[in-house]
Amino acid sequence: RDLPVRSRRQRQMCIRDSAKDVRAQAHAILIAWGMTKLDVEITVEAMVDCDLRGIDSHGVSLLQLYDQWRVKGQFNLAAKEIIVSEGAAFANIDAQGGLGFPVSFRATRLACAKALQSGIAAVTVHNSRHFGAAGYYARIAADEGMISMVATSTKVVCVVPPGATHSILGTNPIAYAIPRKKEAPIVFDMAKSTAAGNKARIHQLKGEPLPKGWIVDGEGVSVTDPDHAVRIVYQGAPGGLTPLGSTPLMGAYKGYGLALMVQFLSGTLAGGAFPGANKLDSLKGDNIGHFFLAINPAKFRDLVDFDTDVAEVDTTLRNSPSIDPNKPILLPGDLENKIAQKRHAEGIPLSSELVIKLKAIANAANVPFILNKH
Repeated sequence: RDLPVRSRRQRQMCIRDSAKDVRAQAHAILIAWGMTKLDVEITVEAMVDCDLRGIDSHGVSLLQLYDQWRVKGQFNLAAKEIIVSEGAAFANIDAQGGLGFPVSFRATRLACAKALQSGIAAVTVHNSRHFGAAGYYARIAADEGMISMVATSTKVVCVVPPGATHSILGTNPIAYAIPRKKEAPIVFDMAKSTAAGNKARIHQLKGEPLPKGWIVDGEGVSVTDPDHAVRIVYQGAPGGLTPLGSTPLMGAYKGYGLALMVQFLSGTLAGGAFPGANKLDSLKGDNIGHFFLAINPAKFRDLVDFDTDVAEVDTTLRNSPSIDPNKPILLPGDLENKIAQKRHAEGIPLSSELVIKLKAIANAANVPFILNKH
């Protein structure tokens, strides 16, 4: 239903903080929660990278969600992953129930190291927790000269298959990155739902209505009220996120099929759970699975020729006629890079509502509150 959104002036206000301060605040909270210094540095870097690139749903706003899960005992914040099986071009890692950022960073580096020798390598992770944005790890691999693909299963069951009445799937994100010789990598990252679940939470924090078609209720009717949307996605209310495409007529079956592919690669292959089978029995833990693929183009062909052909695709697309001359054709990652430049200079905008919640989390963790001091 299209429920009216009340005026939330305070929620809509945004406060800008420097990346340095945002990083320091997240660092202090995670250290207080019991993560090791190295793992905190990896985690904070991934979060702040998202905030800088405008991917606010996967930045420090996640701390409020992680705090709820932490209180329920759903993290092993001191976890040390172990390699269960390994070969020249593969590995499978048990994350031991830890937050997914550190193990995913190391799994990405391991896949790249193996691909450097073998040409192609895949590393899977199971018994993990949320790892942030898939595109972050794809970019890390591309920065090392690798073509990369990253996929993950999810904790939350929130996506309704076409024709179903209840959510059964997760958003099951997938990302790829293509290295470029003299420029930042081309990076594409997307959920298999029409929108990421965390975007409902961001709209709630800002007091803004959701676009039609992102979320439907138990009767298949579009929901735009952010509070109602959050109840559907995170609190078990009837309905769910629509698959990519929104409706069968607009291609929702394609999003559904891609979501299943991600489940098979990052869940089934890795040894992760299928959350839709048991609605994530809390006694069994989350057991989220990740998949990291690295391809070394230098093993397939002359690297100069590869770089030349990537540049050709880039140039051809950018020179394509545009409907609006003021809006040239972009490649995946362009917009995020532009936002990062702006936010490095002007600071990261945080909603007033988020700042209030982060202050409460910092106070509960008995650490200084650093944000909103200027």
